Amino acid sequence: MKMPKPIAICWLLVLTTSTRAYELDSIYNVLDREIARADEYVVKKEQHLSSLREQIKKCRTLESQYELTFQLYEEYSPYDDQKAKSALAGCLDLSRQMNDATREAIALSFLAYQNSLSGYYSEATHWLSEVHEDELEEPAVGYFYYACTHAYGELGRYSDDETMSQYYYSLSDQYRDMFFEVADTTSTFYYERLLLSLLSLGQAERAEAKCQQWSAMVEPASHEHAIMSYFRSECCRLLGDELGRRYWLALSAVSDCRNAVTNQASLWTLADLTSKDGDLERSNRYIEYSWKCTTLFGGHTRSWQVSPVITTINNNYREKLSRNNRLLTILLGAVSLLAILLAASFLFLYKRNQMLAATRNELRRINSKLNHLNAQLNGSNQQMMQVNAQLHDSNRVKDEYIGRFLDLCSRYIDKLDAYRLKVNRRLKANQLKELQRMTSSEELRETETRELFANFDAAFLRLYPNFVEEFNTLLRPEFHQQLGPDSELTTDMRMAALIRLGIDDSARIAAFLHLTPNTIYNYRARLKSRAAGSRDELEGKIREIGLQREE
Repeated sequence: MKMPKPIAICWLLVLTTSTRAYELDSIYNVLDREIARADEYVVKKEQHLSSLREQIKKCRTLESQYELTFQLYEEYSPYDDQKAKSALAGCLDLSRQMNDATREAIALSFLAYQNSLSGYYSEATHWLSEVHEDELEEPAVGYFYYACTHAYGELGRYSDDETMSQYYYSLSDQYRDMFFEVADTTSTFYYERLLLSLLSLGQAERAEAKCQQWSAMVEPASHEHAIMSYFRSECCRLLGDELGRRYWLALSAVSDCRNAVTNQASLWTLADLTSKDGDLERSNRYIEYSWKCTTLFGGHTRSWQVSPVITTINNNYREKLSRNNRLLTILLGAVSLLAILLAASFLFLYKRNQMLAATRNELRRINSKLNHLNAQLNGSNQQMMQVNAQLHDSNRVKDEYIGRFLDLCSRYIDKLDAYRLKVNRRLKANQLKELQRMTSSEELRETETRELFANFDAAFLRLYPNFVEEFNTLLRPEFHQQLGPDSELTTDMRMAALIRLGIDDSARIAAFLHLTPNTIYNYRARLKSRAAGSRDELEGKIREIGLQREE
């Protein structure tokens, strides 16, 4: 079953954006929701299978009937073991009716694979023996080798005899190598065997790289995506990344739920891990659903694997219930003791009330004195509030007079300049050329202006000795400024200094700096563009320079 493409893309984005962070709570919540909807996915699966069976009935040729029956097997393979084998038996019968040796070999190979998948190893070896290996052609030879390596690998894994186990593992490795020589390197079968081989050799980093390569090829939320995620969890296990292992197991289980896969390994493994983490409610919920899936699938293998986990989780759960019962007994005893103490407390309070009645008059007298003291304290508070108001007003007056002083100095320079022009006109009328030349010079104005700026710079830097450093922290590094000769502030610094003193009107700043308001506007815009943070907050931060030191 395939999800609509937009839904698949959204699902992938939701579940993979936190891959590096391993947000387990989020993926656990997604898994819980998918388990709750499991019956819906089973209904959709059955509808799809029913549609396939109807198509098979309508087939007119053995070839098309074979292809659809094999497709039916692929749908049943991870869902219902017995029906998967039944579909393969149908494929085998059809291939023999067509006298098609290749299709017959494929059906026999997958019968062996499906039986070894569900733990029926004698049946698996029987079907393998039915294949004439020397007569195989592509693609049957690849499927046969895959079935052999899987069947013999399972036999080696579950054999109680060490000698036989090593023998079967040896056969599995031989067929695995032959499979690699003919396999489609983009197929799920190829990646499964390759990753199993790498993980068995302890090459977790290389296996993880192959998983990443594989993930780019599989469709999100598909059964192949679930298999890839399970192998990714095994890579994390070998690398010691326990959070990553749990994340990828949960992601694999989500895909299994969405595809109604009942032959799953991820969820019962995750149930075992969450049990070890102490999350018994979650582990119990997961193992119940996993056992339900195992029962629906049939076969032996999953039952062998899940049963010990169920036993462990049940034991842990019973132990937790036992602890809770002991705790409940202790709490009941504590409640009984508290009840006794409460009764004693009531008796004590009754006697205390009698004593309180005797001391009530004394309390009235003390309260009267306290009221008098409170009145005095309120008077003191009023005085303190007045003092604080005066201090606040003094600070306001200080800032006001600094601004007024700077404004008077600026106007004084303008008056001197006006006086110079007036004298110049009169001198022209009297033709006093020498005096005219003297009064025509702007040296006086420039000298006074420089002196005004020098006095302002010195006074301001005495008030705020760390102004330059704090001002530079508000600008990007490439726009940091330094004091000029004789500790002079730059124009940007003077403009910022005036803003710090509360003079933020562009016209007043322009008047003091002897620039046009438009120029000041441009300077302020340029200064904001150099801000290290938000340009809208720059002037507010300038007004806060030195506040901590002053406080």
